[in-house]
Amino acid sequence: MAAFRFRLEKVLRVREIFEERAKNEWALQERLAREERLKLARLQEQAEDVKAFGYQQSDIETRQAMYSFLAVLERRIALQASRLAEQEQITLEAKEAWLVARQETEKVITLRKKQYASFVKEEQRKEQKVLDDMRSHGMRMHLLG
Repeated sequence: MAAFRFRLEKVLRVREIFEERAKNEWALQERLAREERLKLARLQEQAEDVKAFGYQQSDIETRQAMYSFLAVLERRIALQASRLAEQEQITLEAKEAWLVARQETEKVITLRKKQYASFVKEEQRKEQKVLDDMRSHGMRMHLLG
């Protein structure tokens, strides 16, 4: 049986490299988004702690300081929520790019599988023809002999 050679092997390798790079980029962006979520959660938790502490205080100055600090925290929370939204959009775009690269790789892999199946079928056909010729030739030799 002859060796199978896929003519687009280099194209497949390039597509696999692009897919791997896109996957790594998506993983990086996902990690950055997770970090942004943690920052937002910490800020929100800090705001809740400040509220819990401040509402227990009866001193008006302490409460005013709490309200001022809460206003600063709320601005930081809003800014962090905006950063998170931007990062999630970047992450979504990176995931979509990876999925497109994956589909492109799959197209070439599917083509390779089809060509290999065709190759195997052709090789089997050739083998069968040789066997049939041998059988036919053997029958003639048997009849002549």
